[in-house]
Amino acid sequence: MELRPQFDTFLRDIRPSERNKEEWKRGSNTLRARLLADPDLAPITTTTFLQGSVRRSTAVRPTGGKRSDVDVVIVTTIDHNVETPAAAMKRFEPFLNRHYAGKWVQQDRSFGIEMSYVDLDLVVTALPTEPDARAALAAVYRSRAVETDASIEEASDWVVNKSWDPQRHLETASVLTEDTASNWRDDPLMLPDRPIKQWGPTHPLAQIQWAADKNRRCNGHYVNVVRAIKWWRHEHADELPKYPKGYPLEHLIGHVLPDGTSCIAEGVVQALEGIRDKFKLHAVAGIVPTLPDHGVPTHDVLKRLTPADFTAFHAEIAKAADLARRAYDEVDKDASGALWQELLGKCFPLPGPGGGDRARGFAAPAAAATPRQSDRFA
Repeated sequence: MELRPQFDTFLRDIRPSERNKEEWKRGSNTLRARLLADPDLAPITTTTFLQGSVRRSTAVRPTGGKRSDVDVVIVTTIDHNVETPAAAMKRFEPFLNRHYAGKWVQQDRSFGIEMSYVDLDLVVTALPTEPDARAALAAVYRSRAVETDASIEEASDWVVNKSWDPQRHLETASVLTEDTASNWRDDPLMLPDRPIKQWGPTHPLAQIQWAADKNRRCNGHYVNVVRAIKWWRHEHADELPKYPKGYPLEHLIGHVLPDGTSCIAEGVVQALEGIRDKFKLHAVAGIVPTLPDHGVPTHDVLKRLTPADFTAFHAEIAKAADLARRAYDEVDKDASGALWQELLGKCFPLPGPGGGDRARGFAAPAAAATPRQSDRFA
């Protein structure tokens, strides 16, 4: 059964809470404001924006004492053809020491900042150096569409378009389409990679746009299917290898989930069966599939996954797919609820008396209607 009321309750419980949202918005907005006001960094800063699962609406609530986490991208005019990754990242250390002394660490491609209520990742990027491309991209990245802190679930009409505005939908019923004139898709940002001492392309904005488009094509269910399967992974962590998780898992789900999903239960079944069936031969052969990134197709999202991890992951996915199919096809609400709870954990509530799915459409009458006799209009 679909058990829509139970899935609604389940999703409310596993989504980040309003407090989580307030924490990451407070932490990220403070960081962004400080960056734009910094006397050393402001002259080289084009803009800042949010990326990651928070922005794409695929985050689940933190568990086990963990804090909310959010990625903040700073778009700079650093010349990546001249300045080394180490030198570029060195520019940010005085700023971090002023505002986050003792709370930050340098990572391979970003800075991690640990606050008492939120974890922040500061991702340093640079615009392309070709003047015309840089000017066109700067206009896109400075737009409300990019700078908003609203997630794609909070702004379902969101699109990369300089005319997009969070209040626009209140004033007009027209739907904006993606801006193609600026060629923003063709010019990724450049990211400093400290271990290999090189800059490489990254395109978080394209990932966000892909997720927003996919969510609309799935009737708003895509992000919740991702959340549900992330929660399945959390509940069954002891049986699963450490990887894939996070964005690689999200990407796998998006890769196999068909458009037109009608409900969360259907989407969970489709995603699990899709991963099982599409990559069965890879698992049998001990080969990790190649999945191009939505923003930079030359990047393989599963590059760091080992064959052993993928084979073990696929075996657990196959078990989960069989369980999800049984739960979905089960016609008894109590039995279906128990199967969904076995898959998704105790956060999935069991149907109560009279619970479960309501019949759709009009029920066929048991007998022909008999007119009631009355002399009211005689």
